[in-house]
Amino acid sequence: MQAYPSNNNKSPDKIRLGLWAAFLFFAILTTVLAFCSRKEKIDLNKTPQNQVLEETFSSDLLQPTLDDNRLLQTNSNRPDSKELDLDQTVYFLLTGLDRREWEGDTGPGLTDTIIVAFLDVQEQDAGLISIPRDTWVDVPDYGPYKINQAFSLGEAYGFPGGGPGILMETAGDLLGTQIDYYVQVDFEAFVVLVDAVKGVLIDVKEEILVWPNAEMLGDMKRLYPGEQVLPGNLALGYVRTRDTAEGDFGRNKRQQQILVGLQKKLFSYEILPVLIPKIPSLYRDLNSNVETNLTLSQLITLAWAVRDINPQSVQTKAIDQPLVEPDINEKNQYILIPDIDQIRKIWGDMQQLVATPVPEPTREITVEERILEENARIAVLNGTSSPGLAGETANYLLAKGVNIIEVGNADKFKDQTLIYDYSGNPYTIQSILNIMGYSQNRLFHRSDPESTVDIVIELGADWLQENPMSKTD
Repeated sequence: MQAYPSNNNKSPDKIRLGLWAAFLFFAILTTVLAFCSRKEKIDLNKTPQNQVLEETFSSDLLQPTLDDNRLLQTNSNRPDSKELDLDQTVYFLLTGLDRREWEGDTGPGLTDTIIVAFLDVQEQDAGLISIPRDTWVDVPDYGPYKINQAFSLGEAYGFPGGGPGILMETAGDLLGTQIDYYVQVDFEAFVVLVDAVKGVLIDVKEEILVWPNAEMLGDMKRLYPGEQVLPGNLALGYVRTRDTAEGDFGRNKRQQQILVGLQKKLFSYEILPVLIPKIPSLYRDLNSNVETNLTLSQLITLAWAVRDINPQSVQTKAIDQPLVEPDINEKNQYILIPDIDQIRKIWGDMQQLVATPVPEPTREITVEERILEENARIAVLNGTSSPGLAGETANYLLAKGVNIIEVGNADKFKDQTLIYDYSGNPYTIQSILNIMGYSQNRLFHRSDPESTVDIVIELGADWLQENPMSKTD
């Protein structure tokens, strides 16, 4: 963990306020997307910036008391904050919300920007992956929908954690990852933040037409190829438009491009004296336009943790073809069908994880021996209305050599059978998948140090309707 720089001439409260001023709002915008660009070490003893910072620290502008544990949340039904453990890889959901209030829309809005980021401080590794809004996914409790509709479902029907909670679970299920933190901004917050740093330098790759305002009114603005500084309104138009050859896929790439540009601007010395005096007004402007379950203390910790990550180690990916294939569903909606196995493989490769297929065993050690070495403890839970299904399945798996130690009921009915791995047992997992006739898209990795089992099999209606237990050899 990085230590805070010391300065005996400043009080601890003012140092803390200064760090908050330097990092908080753009850490909120991209959370640890600070790792998406080159990090500059900020030394408060440097000159000439030190003089400006010193004056700002002593200014009445930064006198309000800040609660380290306060959450920027506008709804009581939101994901709780969790303890931040930087000894483990940390996962974040980053979303941009389209409310369209100027059209009289008072609903919860759609999440047109969906990015999942990871941070591994121990390995000095970080990255992000953009998910297209039309990706066709299984939304927990509600079935198949476009992923950008998940937020509205969670808000409308009171899913635990609301829109952010259901979207964290939906995106996490797509990637096979448990996401613990979210950051959500809307159009107004985005424009305010970009303008606060006097625009963002972007290398426009092709001629493109963008709307100069969130309401998409008036004449469109034409951007020509080349480097240029975009103010907040044009930066918003740049990340929103899909009117290019790549459509939604190109928009996802432009979103990442803007975020990288913002972080380069933030971590440059010349912007700090400009940004710091604006903190009180920024706080007022953004208080109702930004949400996160990260506390102030956690945001500061993250900001310092990511500053030394080598930009060459940062991975970025926008999910596009052939990872998703365009289709039209029965409601005549344009959707993107994801190749879940390949998406998870790429996501794992970004984190330098072991590939999902089980590695070939050596000649000396068989797969069966590997399974015995893992000695995984396995629970079977019944997620159907059919009594005794878990016991019957447990006996079937026991006969196949699977180490079942617990049988019970799931907390709710399941349409699909899902397998949760709590401690990493690739050979046992693959054996179970083979026996039950499932692929890797049924597998999800979870972290729970207090779990008494290593693997949980939750049986769904699909297993009840069709399984190999009654088939004769």
